[in-house]
This record gives sequence, structure tokens and C-alpha cells, in this order.
Amino acid sequence: MKRPRITSDILDDAISKAFLSELEKDIIEYIRFVGTFTQPIIVKALNISSKPPVLSILCESCRKIGNEIPDHFNKVREWSEVISVDGVRWDGDLICSTTFNIDGLRLSPEFHTTQFHNFAVHPEFFNGL
Repeated sequence: MKRPRITSDILDDAISKAFLSELEKDIIEYIRFVGTFTQPIIVKALNISSKPPVLSILCESCRKIGNEIPDHFNKVREWSEVISVDGVRWDGDLICSTTFNIDGLRLSPEFHTTQFHNFAVHPEFFNGL
């Protein structure tokens, strides 16, 4: 199953309508600018509390954005469940997903490849150039 895609313009429009908090906007803007990230990197870069976890805030933000683009968000949720090792969807997959090394292993503690889960923003949403 291929990842569902929308344009950056559609995402930007949904973000503007989603009534996100300033923190939620900052997190999304940051990850779209840097491209790849871990939770500790965002906490340090934005100088924010580690509680609640940034990834939880990101998921809540994605749900708010998803309310503005429900058909696409439902497709992303289905795709997320299919690609999940545990068959569980992750709402953050709307904007970004876990990364893999050259051997096809996820960059995550569970796969003994990194200390923290590593994520990358979907290329069509990257705005760091």
C-alpha cells in the first residue's frame, strides 16, 4: 500500500483552519524545516518541557489538522496501520513517519539501531530549503 499524498498547499490550508496552539504550530513548523528529528531534539531546539511528550502533542495536532481533511486523514490512518510493525496506526503519520537505515531496519530502540525513535517529514511537506 502506497502512502496517501496531498499537496503542501492543502496541508497548509488545513493547518491554518485547525485552531492549533502556538506550541503545536511551533512543533510542526520546526519539523517541516529540519526534515528529520527525534523527540529530545525538538525539546532541546524549542526549549520546551518534555511533558507532555512532544510526539503526543504532534499526534493531537495531526488529529486537529485531520479534522479539516478527513478523507485524506482516514487514508493515512489506514496506511499507518498497514505499515506498523504492531498493526497500530500513528496519527503523526499525517506529516512524518519513522525512518529506516540502509538495511531496511527502522531507526528505533526496538530495532537496536538508535537510542530514540527517528522521524522524517514527508518530502512534499519539507520546507527547509
